[in-house]
Formats: sequence, structure tokens, C-alpha cells
Amino acid sequence: MEMSRHTYYRLIHHGIKSLLKERLGHFTEVEYHEYLNGITGKSCCFSMSDEELEFTLASLQNEGYIEK
Repeated sequence: MEMSRHTYYRLIHHGIKSLLKERLGHFTEVEYHEYLNGITGKSCCFSMSDEELEFTLASLQNEGYIEK
């Protein structure tokens, strides 16, 4: 993990927000946590391991919601 955990949190939040706005037309914190839970089985970044943070960020990058 090269970045700080807080940088991962910020990037993941931004990526999921962009994804939900594009796919659903809106964004709520509830939907954010539901989407995150669907990816990792955890509803917040704070409880994720470093590997889960890296996986989630990579997934959002691969889908084009975060620039590499």
C-alpha cells in the first residue's frame, strides 16, 4: 500500500459516488454503503483490510470511475 488509508477512503468514496450517479442518476450515503458491502462484504472503508482497499480501488479504476 503506497497511499495512506485516508487517501484510499477519499478515492473510493469519489469513485462510488461517480458510479452511482452515472448508473442510478443520484447518490445517497445508504447506496454508497450498500454498494461497498456488495463488493467487499463490508459497509465502510474503515473496516476493510489494505488488500480490500486496493481491490476496491482497482475495480473502480478498471470501470473508469477513477483515473489511474
